[in-house]
Amino acid sequence: ENFINFGMGPTRQADTDPYGITFPMSDKKLSMVMVEDIGKCACAIFQNKSFIGKTVGVSSENLTCEEIASVFSKVCGQKVTYHAVSPEVYASFGFPGAEELTNMFRFFAENEEEYVEYRTIPEKIMADMGSVTKFEDWVEANKSAFSAFVPSNSSPQEDNSSPTDADSLPKCCVLQ
Repeated sequence: ENFINFGMGPTRQADTDPYGITFPMSDKKLSMVMVEDIGKCACAIFQNKSFIGKTVGVSSENLTCEEIASVFSKVCGQKVTYHAVSPEVYASFGFPGAEELTNMFRFFAENEEEYVEYRTIPEKIMADMGSVTKFEDWVEANKSAFSAFVPSNSSPQEDNSSPTDADSLPKCCVLQ
């Protein structure tokens, strides 16, 4: 959701420039997590007393920024490039929170293996959750939020989903 709500989605400087995403992550994986998956994980934890008082990670998918750019390109129909910058350059961008975000990304990049491992959902919780949302599915579902760079000749996907009721949700999503 940060790609929509916090301006981290594809942008470009001028109409003639390609779209891009810019992060100080080099070729390291970024642990993606969808808000819906956080809720499903929390619900599953509350229903399994063995996890109370324990630290439980949550991650929907782990992708490099090249892979993220590729998903945006595929789903939205415009080439999106990943611009890898150093943490020092990212911190110098000057937007509110740039230095704090730089520190966060630096930690993620320098501790990739541990960071990804700690964010992995335990098998028991994953079984209760049912599934997580893949980034490509999330971009497809939120494609209209990126309409500034989706070509106008791109037809919107028809929504064939039915209304959700409690019986169709995984067990962990229905509070007893």
